[in-house]
Amino acid sequence: MAYAEACFETFRVIDGCCFAWPAHQQRLAIGLSEFGIELADDDCRSLYEATVEAAAATGSDALVRVTVTGGEAGWGLINTTASPSAYIQAMAFTGYSGAVSLRLKRWPFPLKQKRAKFCSDYAETLRALKGSKDIDLLFERDGLLIAAATANLLLYRKGRWWTPVAGDGVLPGVVRGALIEAGVVAEAECPVTWLNDCEAVALTNSGQFVRRVAEITDIQRYDGDHHAFSELTKVLAGETGTPKDDGITS
Repeated sequence: MAYAEACFETFRVIDGCCFAWPAHQQRLAIGLSEFGIELADDDCRSLYEATVEAAAATGSDALVRVTVTGGEAGWGLINTTASPSAYIQAMAFTGYSGAVSLRLKRWPFPLKQKRAKFCSDYAETLRALKGSKDIDLLFERDGLLIAAATANLLLYRKGRWWTPVAGDGVLPGVVRGALIEAGVVAEAECPVTWLNDCEAVALTNSGQFVRRVAEITDIQRYDGDHHAFSELTKVLAGETGTPKDDGITS
């Protein structure tokens, strides 16, 4: 991990299940393949079983991060003879404090493809934060919205939900993908000017599922109770590994 030769996935494990685990597994495999690292089917099964076991030790609802690296490598950039190593971190999920206020910030680095969750990409986000503990940021570059520091962005505008196109700077999030597949969210280039006339804004990731945005500081306040949020919750409600009792949105 000293050279960021690793990929990770972060998600909730609720009542022993992870929402859309195959999608997490596929994205992890895509990222690791760029290092020449392959996980056999048995490795994937063992990884999931170990993850569920680690989550269970914290309770019925856990936030988990799984990191896979190329293994021990001394001072070299990569050890081609080592077996991949997995590191599992789990903590009891304690919830979020309701709708969030975001600040708009320019992404300071050139944009690049984000096909998976590379540790090196996360390190770049930390550099963009410049040591700040405030991660409630919405990044833009050249007049186009990208994503929040740790979540995908959704905008409700002119009767439907939109999200920035996956690719340069935008991770193909698992929850985001499920909403697109269900037909309730569409991809598009999202100009910063859309923040002025959209009716509702949300963040999505596999920890918070859907989080309402109360405002973009100094730009606009939004309706945290907009009826359009129900379109998102209906897709996820009742699925394995999702919160019960309308805990999908916060």
